[in-house]
Amino acid sequence: MTLRLLGVSAIAATVTFALFWVMQALVGVAGEILEEKKPLIVDFVRLKRDSEPETKKREIPDRKQPEQPPPPPQMNFSQNLAPDDSAAVIVPDVDAGLELASADLSSGGSDRDVVPLVRVEPQYPMSAKQRGVEGWVELRFTITAAGTVKDIVVTASNPGTIFNRAAVQAVSKWKYNPKIQHGTAVDRPGVRQRIKFELPR
Repeated sequence: MTLRLLGVSAIAATVTFALFWVMQALVGVAGEILEEKKPLIVDFVRLKRDSEPETKKREIPDRKQPEQPPPPPQMNFSQNLAPDDSAAVIVPDVDAGLELASADLSSGGSDRDVVPLVRVEPQYPMSAKQRGVEGWVELRFTITAAGTVKDIVVTASNPGTIFNRAAVQAVSKWKYNPKIQHGTAVDRPGVRQRIKFELPR
């Protein structure tokens, strides 16, 4: 028994010594650190040559002004008829008394009769146009000192009263230079007017 214990102890001592020797051998080996090779980087840099800036000369165009301005266009002023293309003819009455009075020499020529300024064409009634009816309306009214129209009265009409309303509405919009008497504007009563309603031929 004693011999076996001695043999095991000797083997254990031998193994322990062998392990220590191997460990010492591993620690004593000098390791070499390999230096990593850096990759070669080639940098291409383009150099720009300095160039002198070119200055552009701006030339002002030579514009010749016209010697004479062109003449203004001629404008034709015409009276506007009703939207339905029908015609209403304004015919002054022979007894209307709208002729310009002769100048009164004693008052220095300041007296004058009424003078038409604005005349609105009457609108042809649609019912009369559809039936092809034509006619006329005679009116009597007063021209005020302000040049407006008042007291419009239909004295006669043909046929019937179909055109009366259109005639009165148109005459109510008329404007005049008022009558001047002794240098002062006064009313001009009793003015008569005939308006004809005729369809286009």
